[in-house]
Order: sequence, then C-alpha cells, then structure tokens
Amino acid sequence: MKVVFVRHGKTDYALADARQMSQLEKDYAPLQRACIPDIQALASHSALQQADIILSSPYTRALQTAEILNRQLQKDLFVEHDLREWQADIKGSYIPLSERDRRWIEYRELFANGNEVTNAGYESATALHRRVSAVLDMYHEYSTIAVVAHFNVIEAIVGYREQGIEYGEVIEFDYQPNV
Repeated sequence: MKVVFVRHGKTDYALADARQMSQLEKDYAPLQRACIPDIQALASHSALQQADIILSSPYTRALQTAEILNRQLQKDLFVEHDLREWQADIKGSYIPLSERDRRWIEYRELFANGNEVTNAGYESATALHRRVSAVLDMYHEYSTIAVVAHFNVIEAIVGYREQGIEYGEVIEFDYQPNV
C-alpha cells in the first residue's frame, strides 16, 4: 500500500501565545493564512491526486490542511484520533513546557539512535509506531492513501529524519500492512 504523507501547514499560535493557552487549547490553533496558498498548490502533487482517500489527525492544523487539499481532490476524508501528536505524558496529565521540551529532546535523541527508555513517562517510539500502524492497517484495502499528520507521526513510520519534515512536505512511502 502506498502512503502519501503530508505534514500539516504552518500553525498560527499568535492568539494562543497572547492568551497563554494550555497545550490542549493550542491544538485548536489554525494555520497561518500566509501558508494556505502553498497548501492549495500541494493538491496538484501527482501522488496526492492518486490517493483513494485522505486520513487526518484530529488536530486543527492537520484537519484544516486536509480540508484545503480536499477542496480540489474531492476524496473521502476520515479523521483518525490515533494520528494525533506524540504524547509527552502517557497519562495525559499537564506537564510544564520545560519538562515537555526535555522529554522531547530525550525522545528524539533515543529515536535517532534506535534506543528507548522504559517508564520514561512519555510515549515511546515503539508505542507511537504501533499506534500509527494500527490506523494505517485499517485501510489496507486501498492502494494509495494520503495521510495529513504531524512530523513525529510521519517519522514513526518512515524513520528518523535528522532534518525533520517541513510544513507541507509530501513524503511517499511503501507501507506493508500488518493484517
């Protein structure tokens, strides 16, 4: 099965930052208006045009990106909860931003080296891979799917990318479903 990953467009956190919103509230932040034409242009990408369906993370930045693409692509669009971001706290509790950043840096360093820590308090690379794979596996009957998500979700499947993944970047990947 071919998976066409798209990282969501650049997010506008201005209101969230001005109001010092919680992380949960920040997940509702929309795309920066200046990036919308770039997302619209992505719809002409040949791999996206070949997609049978579009899957999206439930976070606003991904869902808005998927909706913009779908205005031109006219595919069935499904929102999948388990395409959400990496979990900085596996219990879903509030953690200070400084602790979240520390955990993120540790996660990235371990992921880059193919290592993991048990009982770290955050979602491991293996757990994230398992979660995302379970979603992709549900759509194994399609030959090509587009997935609009977050860079850590994409990396969980395609592997570590030292340079990260740019906003609006398209990555094609041959995925072998586990069914």
